[in-house]
Amino acid sequence: MGAGPAGTAAAVFLRQAGHDVVLVDEARFPRDKVCGEGVSPEAWPLLARMGADGAVRALRPRPLRGMKLTAPDGTAFVGEYPGPREPGFAVRRWCLDRALLECARGAGVDVREGVRALDIVATGGVVRGVVLEGFDGPQRLEARLVVAADGRRSVVARKLGLLREHRTLRKFAVRGYWKGVGGLTDHGEMHVTRGGYCGIAPLGDDEANVTFVLDQADMRRAGGDLEDFYLRTLERWPRVAERLPRAGLTSRPRAIGPLALEARRVSAPGAVLVGDAAGFYDPFTGEGVTLALRGAELAAGVAHRALTGGSTDLRLYDRLRDEATRDKFRLNRLLQRVVAWPALANAVAGRLSRRPDLADRLVGIAGDFVPARTAMGAGFLYEMLKG
Repeated sequence: MGAGPAGTAAAVFLRQAGHDVVLVDEARFPRDKVCGEGVSPEAWPLLARMGADGAVRALRPRPLRGMKLTAPDGTAFVGEYPGPREPGFAVRRWCLDRALLECARGAGVDVREGVRALDIVATGGVVRGVVLEGFDGPQRLEARLVVAADGRRSVVARKLGLLREHRTLRKFAVRGYWKGVGGLTDHGEMHVTRGGYCGIAPLGDDEANVTFVLDQADMRRAGGDLEDFYLRTLERWPRVAERLPRAGLTSRPRAIGPLALEARRVSAPGAVLVGDAAGFYDPFTGEGVTLALRGAELAAGVAHRALTGGSTDLRLYDRLRDEATRDKFRLNRLLQRVVAWPALANAVAGRLSRRPDLADRLVGIAGDFVPARTAMGAGFLYEMLKG
């Protein structure tokens, strides 16, 4: 269910393990999706294990060799991904998703586009399939296992009562594509101000994805004119706005939100949740695509074991995913607190601008190749926060 990165990865990994897989999505590809479009370096090994790295390289994605963060007072620091590690990359999501979908087709997955999920099929408390609607009307698709990768509005996750919007975190993202942007490098950028932040992912020499994230209260000012709101709001980040006078939007901005989702569990008898259907916190550290691929690989491994053993118990996936993401999510929450307090954000940026080793380590954690648990120790926090 769902043919984004999580769904295609899970389908490919299960097909590699010898299972027959049907992959359905209500969209027809290529399709657009709001995304920051920066992908961390640790996506490459996952793509290689899928057999999709060649197809992604053929897209000629823009290398990202690190991140630059600018605090509210203009203080900036740069963190580098250490060599000889392969850099991360930026690429338009519609291109990436189409490439991964073709990889799934090439692996022998039965891909069905334009098919919408309506409900789950369950007997005795076990998920046994889904009810789908395509050109021929509703139909039941029975399955030994259902992988729910159908995104933020996941029919499967919500029918199982596992997914809900976060009670207090109500952030929205608004994305625009620009051409003629000055000052782009081979680093992603994050610009922080009170109440929000703006990311820049370079997609070419002068092309960029410029996406900002704001609280729901700020979004109410958009009214019915999202483009005017987007352009006016960019003035909150002067070091972004000053690079856009000679640039132009190449398409109308798009918004998505609320962003934060909570999943009580990521498995049920006969079903697993991956990607955004398994919950989503905030895109500040840019882990979305890599997290989707990693979660899909974990889910496929547990599913293969259950399928070959004739079991519907998939709770091992809950534990493995929690172990893989717990520290990263804690770091994200810590960074959100720093961002919410401009004076603290300025102080931390100043500290990291003087300590490139700490900046590199923080960016390495965000890039998924330095264990996030190293950021949660008292030593690292003290070094990052002291004057």
